[in-house]
Amino acid sequence: MSELDESLRQQMDDGLKVIRHQLERLREGPTMGEASNDISLIAELEAEYQALEEARSGLGPPDRAAGGSDGETPA
Repeated sequence: MSELDESLRQQMDDGLKVIRHQLERLREGPTMGEASNDISLIAELEAEYQALEEARSGLGPPDRAAGGSDGETPA
C-alpha cells in the first residue's frame, strides 16, 4: 500500500474514533439540563460512520506495519 493510502487510512481511522466518541457521549445522555432528543443526530453519525468504514475498506488491506484497523464498530 502506498504512503498516500496509509496517510488516508490513518485520517479515516482518526475520523472513525471521533465519531465513535461522539456517539458514546450522545448515548450517555445530557450531564446538565433536560434530556434532548438526539435520535436524528445519532442516526446521521451512524450513517457517516458506515460510509467512512466502507470508503476505508475500499483502500484495500492495511499495511501490517501500520497497525491496521482497530476493528471497532459503533456501539
